[in-house]
Amino acid sequence: MLLNAVNNGIAVSIAMFVSGGVTGAFLNPAVTLAWAVIGKLRWTCCIFYSIAQFVGAFAAAAVIYVLYYDALQSFDGGHRELFGSNGTAGLYGTYPADHQTFLSSIINELVGSGILLIAVLSVSDRRNWRPDNGLFPLVNGLIIVALNLAFYGNGGVAMNPARDLSPRLFSYFSGWGEETFSLWNYQWFWIPFAMPYAGAIIGALMYEVLIEFHWSPELSHGNHNESGPPRPDEGALIQEESVTAIQPIHAFGSPVIIKDQGTQIIKSF
Repeated sequence: MLLNAVNNGIAVSIAMFVSGGVTGAFLNPAVTLAWAVIGKLRWTCCIFYSIAQFVGAFAAAAVIYVLYYDALQSFDGGHRELFGSNGTAGLYGTYPADHQTFLSSIINELVGSGILLIAVLSVSDRRNWRPDNGLFPLVNGLIIVALNLAFYGNGGVAMNPARDLSPRLFSYFSGWGEETFSLWNYQWFWIPFAMPYAGAIIGALMYEVLIEFHWSPELSHGNHNESGPPRPDEGALIQEESVTAIQPIHAFGSPVIIKDQGTQIIKSF
């Protein structure tokens, strides 16, 4: 349990270090949608990021299957099962614990995803105690570790629609069969897909209403004087004599002024 949670957190941190400078480290379609709903991300970016997230998760599932194919064959002899002594479907998707009900499963995802958004927004808020850029992926990784440990007793929590649906679809075509979707008479698979979206939007709106809307205009933390994370599609305006160009800036970067041989960044996000 602990090793799995830590592994998930480290994986998220590494992915954020890799993609942060390009997209702002949007790895989760639910987070991406919530960011767009509260006006912190353009809807065009939301659509394309989400497509990439689902495709990437499917590709990752395929890579894992190839890497561990021999181990799977040795474990179950090629007879894929969801549960039981040979159950391995949990490698590719979330499945309910024996004690869970339909309602408790919905609540589980709503609460987990809502807490995720509140936590991520709090460490992204430039008026809050936001960590430096280099620490930001590590802090988000710790959030993932904490949530995985907290919800382990209920069979885990997806929080990420791409992390569940895409690998589940791959497992459907790779030997685990129709039960990956037909579990609970087809009433389970959509919970870890749809509920993270709902929980993320609720969590984002809660942070906006209960925290971000209450910052005074003059209040800032450190050198920041605006609330909310900068949008990854925003840029810094560069003017050099009669030449004007747009230069992208890090999605979670700080406002900067750089002068170099007549070139001056005069405006950040």
